[in-house]
Amino acid sequence: MIVDLAARRRGRILSPVHAVSPHRAVPRSLVVLALLAILPLFGQSFHYLVDIPPLYALSKSWPVLTIPLAAYALAQIELPYKSLCIALLAYLVAITPAVSMVQLGNGLTDALATTVKVWPFAYYFSLAALLTLLRPTLPQVRGTLIALGAGTFIVMLALWLVVPPGAYATDPLKSKLLMYDFERGYRIFMPMFFGVLFLFYLTRRFCAYREWWTIPLLLIGLLLMVWIYKQRTVLGGVVLVAGFAMITSARGWWRILAVGAALVGAVALGIAYGSMLADRVGQMLGASLSIRQNSIALALDFLEVTPMRWLLGVGAITRFSTVTLADILGSQQFYLADIGWIGVIFEYGVIGAVLIAAFYVAALRTARKSGTGGDPMAQALGDYVLYALATSTVYSVVFTPGEVASVMALALYWRTATRPQSPSRPALSMSRP
Repeated sequence: MIVDLAARRRGRILSPVHAVSPHRAVPRSLVVLALLAILPLFGQSFHYLVDIPPLYALSKSWPVLTIPLAAYALAQIELPYKSLCIALLAYLVAITPAVSMVQLGNGLTDALATTVKVWPFAYYFSLAALLTLLRPTLPQVRGTLIALGAGTFIVMLALWLVVPPGAYATDPLKSKLLMYDFERGYRIFMPMFFGVLFLFYLTRRFCAYREWWTIPLLLIGLLLMVWIYKQRTVLGGVVLVAGFAMITSARGWWRILAVGAALVGAVALGIAYGSMLADRVGQMLGASLSIRQNSIALALDFLEVTPMRWLLGVGAITRFSTVTLADILGSQQFYLADIGWIGVIFEYGVIGAVLIAAFYVAALRTARKSGTGGDPMAQALGDYVLYALATSTVYSVVFTPGEVASVMALALYWRTATRPQSPSRPALSMSRP
């Protein structure tokens, strides 16, 4: 059976390791289909995709729909860092709205509505429960992640080749997928959670087995991100973490070669772009830099009014409210999601920022432990948390917290499901290795 009913009657708490069993309760094909359908919701792939209203609405309601799974995990599964996650959710969902009612004059409805974006932190519980109930094999989980990652780039390229220029929008309220702006031109803001994870998998696979065919695939993925996706922070974070993985996993002459290649690449870029950097920096960074600078200045000025704002934050206001943060701060160009940890402190205070940072560190530790067996996908999970931390200097860690929460649940399942013996070499398919 899916759950040991006798153990439940005795009040025994189950560990995720009980999820792995040679006696499968769910047919293998259905498990794979379920993972393909459900993991994008846990990865928040459609959370801001207003272009597809049904999936957008489903993604927004997914934290509520998965509350029974989260409750099951809290009651029946042994999970590390459970107290930390409960404290984090309690603070973000209960304390911060109350603070926003005092500091910003929010009504109760608006104050509670602003917490929607942090509910996905609970995906750590709900996805852990789902994996425990479905009991997928590690090759199934690996193959699903590979399929979703490779599929991200295939769909992005297909859209780029097929969709006409007239379908692109300049207003992000009309489209969060097909976008056009003066600085970067036409671009597709593809949900890249699985795509980035796939690139880290290719990197780790090359580091583990020296399979050279992974390098062209990695370079093609990076090229598509430069050509179509055009998000500098994301691209820089991927290159930084992938390079770090290659250097730290190399030994002997391989490490010397990796470090040398990195230095040569840095010098080449410096020579190629150094002469035009002074003239092009304004165009490269464009208005986004000045907007971020303005947002940071406004946020700091507002926090400095009283130490309590630094400690507890001031909360936020929904964009549907009559009075917005832009109205309160006197600027229409104020975006919390684009100022990294300063935006987190503005909204949740130092206490909230510390709790969120602790959650990310816990996710990193969990993922690193799952990758100690040398499995490239398990190591890629750790790389993704590192990437999320690297890009958090610009992007808010509460923009898509479900990504890291899901990585943490996947890493925990991976660690507990791995047998003591050496793991077999994974195959780049959905079949058993």
